[in-house]
Amino acid sequence: MSDTKDNNASGEIIKTTNAFNQLKFIDCQKSADTNDPDGLFWLGYCYEYGIGVEKDENKAFIHYQKSAEMNNPNGMCQVGYFYSLGIGVEIDKHKAFIHYLNSAFFGNPMGIFKTAICYFFFFGVGKSYNKWG
Repeated sequence: MSDTKDNNASGEIIKTTNAFNQLKFIDCQKSADTNDPDGLFWLGYCYEYGIGVEKDENKAFIHYQKSAEMNNPNGMCQVGYFYSLGIGVEIDKHKAFIHYLNSAFFGNPMGIFKTAICYFFFFGVGKSYNKWG
């Protein structure tokens, strides 16, 4: 009898999670439809991770890119991430670096970190860059 209760509870948790994810996707879609940069970013996030919608990295990139074009630092950082790993686009280290740098300029902590990593490992900045000498 305990197994039946556990299975029913698990089923309810899954149903609740799926309903929440669908609600989140709908809210993000509505926000993105008004060209809200944060809404576009979160819609990209939903597509990247399959939250309330089938996972689609190309659509995720498109929404992150639109968000970045509207000066959203989170969108900029994600576009850099996609370029650095070739998610939905071809790998382009320089574009990744530029997006991380722009994100850092707007104060995004992950953008600042990723920019530092790029400089440290010469990722997308070129080996000829030497600020100190």
